[in-house]
Amino acid sequence: MSRPDEEHSLLRSDRLSRDFVAVGAGDTVAQALEKLRASPGSSEIFYCYACAPDGRLVGVVPIRKLIRAAPEELISSLMFTRVVKLPADAPDSLVEDFFVTYRFLAFPVVDAEGRIVGVVEVNNFVDTFSDTLFDEVEGRVRDGVFRFVGLPSDEMKETRPLHMALRRFPWLLVNIGGGFLAATISRLFEETVERLVVVAAFIPMVLVLSESLGVQTTAVSASMLADQRVDAPLMRREVLATSLAGIMAALVVSVLGLVYSPDLAFPLALLIAISLSTALAASLGAVLPFLFHRFNVDPHLAAAPLVLALSDNLTLLTYFLLVRGLVS
Repeated sequence: MSRPDEEHSLLRSDRLSRDFVAVGAGDTVAQALEKLRASPGSSEIFYCYACAPDGRLVGVVPIRKLIRAAPEELISSLMFTRVVKLPADAPDSLVEDFFVTYRFLAFPVVDAEGRIVGVVEVNNFVDTFSDTLFDEVEGRVRDGVFRFVGLPSDEMKETRPLHMALRRFPWLLVNIGGGFLAATISRLFEETVERLVVVAAFIPMVLVLSESLGVQTTAVSASMLADQRVDAPLMRREVLATSLAGIMAALVVSVLGLVYSPDLAFPLALLIAISLSTALAASLGAVLPFLFHRFNVDPHLAAAPLVLALSDNLTLLTYFLLVRGLVS
């Protein structure tokens, strides 16, 4: 007896299209185009699928890329080898997830041996399940936004104001603790602020830069955890790019600092402080979500406020120390 999801698998579905172009990985572009022209459904074909001699799907080439290539070029040099493919027994729910997640125009469908048996195209599938897909996307976006700002995903179902307040209060405690620590750090450098009033004028600008870049990196880390994957090279590039953006911002702010302080010491303090603080904020945003996940704490609910609190205080401490050391 077949399972319920097998009864709705792609092999038994009229949405599985047999109109696809399969070529050899060793074929030339000219040979592939000839096969494309001979295909009866070529007007609706989005991708060309490259197969090994034993029939296994090994690559995919978008039609536009195929048309623009030189006739003598080999398919193996054009194809993308990391193919997103569906198993032949995939249920409707998995196909919906693929269209929502990857947003391709079509997906190849393969059997147990990896041989392509058909394709499922967006225009043949999404129309039937449009309401389901839109509801699912809306729910995912809403839950993601709620969690990132510190609200549980089932917030809309809660009807008791006191319970709603109690669930939000721990997130606020992190902000209160971070704010109190920032006030303490400011008090320790009160003499420096009184002597150089311009130092206080630039505090909001210095803080907002580290906060913004830290939260951006946190969002990238949290999205990886949501997809249940860890891409270390991507995170390193994200931290490096964020740090470079912080240095660019620091250069702009230090030039603005010259308007209020002709002495180069204060702009130099701004440059170093913002560069260091944004790099630290980016590093925290990259590491903390994974750290919380390791200890079974929701990274969306914990990492974002903690990144803000830590980056604010590290930024203030760095800023005040540099100002006191360079300007005094």
